Amino acid sequence: MVGQAVHMPGWGLSDPELDGAVLDCSALLARLAAVRLGLVREMHGRGSALREGATSTAALIRARLRIRPVDAQRLVDLALAVDDDLAATGAALIAGMISVEQAQTIHLALRSLPRGVDVATRRSAEQFLLTSATRFDPAELARLGRHIRERLTDVDTSPGGDNPDPEDNGAGDNDGAGDNDGAGDNDGAGDNDVDSDSPPDGGKGAGKSDTSDAADGDGDPADRRCLWITDLSDGMTRISGELDAEAAALLRTALDSLAAPMPAIDGTPDPRSPARRRADALVDFVHRALDASAVPISGGVRPHLTVTIPWPTLVGRGGPAASTSWGQPLSRATVRRLACDAAVSRIILDPASVPLDVGRTQRTVPGDLRRALVARDQGCVFPGCSRPPSWCQAHHIISWIDEGPTCLDNLVLLCPWHHRHVHHHHWTIRLGADRRPELIPPPWVDHTQTPRRNPYSQPLDILLNPTPFVTSVGSQPQGGC
Repeated sequence: MVGQAVHMPGWGLSDPELDGAVLDCSALLARLAAVRLGLVREMHGRGSALREGATSTAALIRARLRIRPVDAQRLVDLALAVDDDLAATGAALIAGMISVEQAQTIHLALRSLPRGVDVATRRSAEQFLLTSATRFDPAELARLGRHIRERLTDVDTSPGGDNPDPEDNGAGDNDGAGDNDGAGDNDGAGDNDVDSDSPPDGGKGAGKSDTSDAADGDGDPADRRCLWITDLSDGMTRISGELDAEAAALLRTALDSLAAPMPAIDGTPDPRSPARRRADALVDFVHRALDASAVPISGGVRPHLTVTIPWPTLVGRGGPAASTSWGQPLSRATVRRLACDAAVSRIILDPASVPLDVGRTQRTVPGDLRRALVARDQGCVFPGCSRPPSWCQAHHIISWIDEGPTCLDNLVLLCPWHHRHVHHHHWTIRLGADRRPELIPPPWVDHTQTPRRNPYSQPLDILLNPTPFVTSVGSQPQGGC
């Protein structure tokens, strides 16, 4: 049957049949992945690696499937986990309800939870992520997992779990921690930290590695520039990429003086490795650029670090983790430091986490209204789009030309592509009873015209609450978590 399907002409299918076929194939792939996990688990149980002379089951799988060592290890780890700790995830995979990538993300998220988390809490967290998997891709699941980890860490002060990204353990530290020579040294920092993952969709990463152009020395070397910004499951972010000689020289010139070793007053050498000094220099350089207003205005607002901090969290009464405008959770220690060294502006939220109206009756959206709009919409509100607020434009639900006011209840954030799409393809935008945006598709997209919301633009406190796993952590829960 599968062999026949390979040669089935897709052009003969209607649109609903084509959609259904893609979904059926995806469910079948998930079920086949579950079968493969069971076979890998059996290979591990039989000791097939020892019989074949391999050092481990992961090494044998790598040789058999010709995949990266880290992918082989994750495959083995997931195969063992779904038979024990992640039974619900394994069942969902067998049923074709989630993809193997989502299953791996859930596994990594649970591995990164604090060590003191009890079994019941882990089960609740797993179920929450499985429920979220019906709406979100692996990148968003990983973000939710990081927020769960941060909330549980706020309650249980035991150290966080092991880094669930094996390729990150020790990566970038092979450049000599005791080396305090010049900042511009070519010490191979990060040479073993190969980021072959695709940049997360929707603005979490940017860049494209295309070595076909200019690979032979012809063309513009700048065409080969690429940069990836990848959020890791332990709350860190990996930055990797390639620059041409000119761009690399500019970067090194900018960072060189900031990355120089800084001995202590008593002459003690700077204990930071060259890689750490360069990372600190990059952060320092960005701070200076933002403080000097040397960065172009984005959406009418001069860019600065924006952190959303629920009031209970700020005053130390528990609550959801603070987060950056890119959705990454921040620890309480970081929040306390930022509160001591930042200009704090306040946006009051109602019980549904919708900012109160701070609008002005004018066509252009002023900075304070833009900030309130970002706090509500979190990014492009078109269903399925995950582009961040900095990439979005403010759209009047009722056109300003048609007497529509420039106020929060008449504005939504849309990325440029979906802004044009809404204008030209007859999508209707309205606010629901909770004052959150929802879009009604045209009848040729959905004849029922059922209102749709973008799950990626829902506030984390709504996505994470009520979450039973935050109340059963450790022996002495604190505050409103």
